[in-house]
Amino acid sequence: MLTLMQVSVRYGRFEALAAVDWSAGTGAATVAALLGPSGCGKSTLLRAIAGLEPIAGGAISWDGRSLADVPPHKRDFGVVFQDGQLFPGRTVRQNIAYGLGRRGIRGATARSRVDEMLDLVHLRGYADRSVAELSGGQAQRVALARALAPSPRLLLLDEPLAAVDSQLREALAESIGEIVRESGTPTILVTHDHREAALMADTVSVMRAGRIVQTDATSRLWHRPVDEETAAFLGSRAVIPGTLRDGVVETAIGRASLADDLSFGRLADGECRVALRPEALVAVPDVDGDAVVEHAAAMVSSWRVRIAVAGAVYDGVSSHTVAPGDRVRIHLDAGALAVVG
Repeated sequence: MLTLMQVSVRYGRFEALAAVDWSAGTGAATVAALLGPSGCGKSTLLRAIAGLEPIAGGAISWDGRSLADVPPHKRDFGVVFQDGQLFPGRTVRQNIAYGLGRRGIRGATARSRVDEMLDLVHLRGYADRSVAELSGGQAQRVALARALAPSPRLLLLDEPLAAVDSQLREALAESIGEIVRESGTPTILVTHDHREAALMADTVSVMRAGRIVQTDATSRLWHRPVDEETAAFLGSRAVIPGTLRDGVVETAIGRASLADDLSFGRLADGECRVALRPEALVAVPDVDGDAVVEHAAAMVSSWRVRIAVAGAVYDGVSSHTVAPGDRVRIHLDAGALAVVG
């Protein structure tokens, strides 16, 4: 298990990481994501774990043993960076076998392990291709196979899909998540993308300004952000007051039952703050409705709308064709809202 205690990284007077306590590689959570906006310190944290960034304070250990005096190449951690960093002019097989050769694994044993990795990343038949012939998604899978080939005790993925075409990103995220779980290798994923974290990770830690502000299972994180800033980063456009009673939340714009969704956890009766993603406000045409459409834009399978209701304006969605000036009623979708705190 990887353990960080009060880890800090400084660049001059700037504190990139501020006394971070964190752990990964525990229990059934194979993939742990570090999620946050650019500049929050997530890649710096990953580099510190890998031994590529000196720490100014604190301790990083594996199974109770300090890594302070262990150089990067002896930590037994596999790393995949944004662009894969494959060796140009070499074949797929030669790239995957690189880490094996450094460990003295060669010949038939190495060929067998490379073939196993090609099967794992669904690239059988690509062994003798030049890496220059690969698509972005294929190149990242080769980089993943290269990192996994020596059977590292921890895999570090630094924005592995950042250089991949957006149309392929979701499918590749699902594929990588399946691959690392099948390999059984504890994995740390760094990403700024909520969907990647949801598709790939078992637990997510949200970072902000060099600190980890919340760690939770993915489903609970979306529904119980620790504060309004975290809720906004996770996609909420508004936070409004509400009242909870017996698992039902009442707000000025509608009510929703949360009792059947276990990801909300135990909710105490009383006042609360409700965070609203656009998908939480579903507009239904109704000539007697108390909300008015101010703006409407056609999306692929729905309409994105801006709605005036209860003295404020909110972003919402509609499965019906609507236009500015139309009256609608609001349905709150419990699956897309969050209770803050």
